[in-house]
Amino acid sequence: MSTTNSEALARLVALEEAAKKQRLALKRLQDLTVEGYPFAALQAKITNRRTDVIAPVGAQASVIKAISDFRTAKKLTPLQLVVVATGREAEETAAALQTLDPGCEVLEFQSWETLPHERLSPNAETVGKRLKVLHRLHDLATDVGKADRNVYVIASIRAVLQPVVAGLSNHPPLTLEVGKEYFLPELSLKLIEHAYERVDMVTKRGQFAVRGGIVDIFATTAEHAVRIEFFGDELEDIREFSVTDQRSIVHEDQSAKTVSVEVYAAREIIITPSVANKARQMMHEFPNIGAMMQKIAEGIPVDGMESLAPVLVDELLPFTDYLPKGSQITMLSPEKCAARATNLIETNEEFLHAAWDAAIEGAKAPIDLSAGGFLDMAKFTSAISEKQFATISQFGADDETLVNLGMLEIPNFAGLDVTPIEWLQDMAKTGQSIFVL
Repeated sequence: MSTTNSEALARLVALEEAAKKQRLALKRLQDLTVEGYPFAALQAKITNRRTDVIAPVGAQASVIKAISDFRTAKKLTPLQLVVVATGREAEETAAALQTLDPGCEVLEFQSWETLPHERLSPNAETVGKRLKVLHRLHDLATDVGKADRNVYVIASIRAVLQPVVAGLSNHPPLTLEVGKEYFLPELSLKLIEHAYERVDMVTKRGQFAVRGGIVDIFATTAEHAVRIEFFGDELEDIREFSVTDQRSIVHEDQSAKTVSVEVYAAREIIITPSVANKARQMMHEFPNIGAMMQKIAEGIPVDGMESLAPVLVDELLPFTDYLPKGSQITMLSPEKCAARATNLIETNEEFLHAAWDAAIEGAKAPIDLSAGGFLDMAKFTSAISEKQFATISQFGADDETLVNLGMLEIPNFAGLDVTPIEWLQDMAKTGQSIFVL
């Protein structure tokens, strides 16, 4: 081993040791945080159907972790859906939980970039990530024993309030493994059924290309596209490649070869015979969208077809129906979530009229797409009435039903005479423990 490699290895070891010490410090901080009467009051209510907690924004991740630990002690389902106001907050909360609970499993359920009634399809990458979460939840629902650690599902209020097509878990990802045999024409048809676009050269997720015995696929959940080589019908090799220059990618830190790849669908509406038949029936009822319906009837995915989900699929369900039985739902900053929900519903209604009023003009019958819109907070609360629900808010009155954890936000020092260092010195004089990470 060269000196340069030895130094690099030594630095990696030093960084890992530093990270380990930091994790131990965070664990100690978390343990100290949950000591005392306020958290004992929260623990006593851990089996309640509804719990409202008062804590500052900066402490929310610690409270979520504490709720999971209390649930584990009671041998309750180790899955917690954490609902936040925005996508950015979802990312921040996921990162915080991975730091506080290194052994946990974090699933981020993203929202569409488009609105439900907008005649545009969500990005294939977003769809793939959503389907991956839904399939994982289905696995946990059928066998809760598979969750041997805390599982956090992080989702924005936008993602949670949008109804999801029922039965998506019945369409598992297409798994391709080295050494197994596949009939190439049939593989191409399956990729098209998964709404992948056949192109001459793969450039983005949700596309595939076939050249002789080579198939290029850019799966919706993959970081890189893969080149699959066949010898006859046998899958002989899988390797990643860059879509910019089409060259294979060599990972120096990855000794094992890729032996399998999972291909999740690129659309949330799978064109089943039932969906195709409904589109065929509607072709003549709605002349202005007849061309769109004809393509769907022929099994061809169309941009914006998701907005027709209420009339094409058999059923739409609240996202929470995919959660395993006994799951905990925790909403952060419920006031902010409620305001966000109201704005989403109003905006989506505007898109419903703008996108479809002209499209169905002169139709033989009205078309009702309301079932695809966002749920309001009343319907959301009703959908989770049988589940355990908790809120964590920084606001709250002096009410016995609320669990006030007595935690305070660090002050904003802008405009104050005291500096952060002076404030920390004052905290130290009063016997406070101070952690600097």
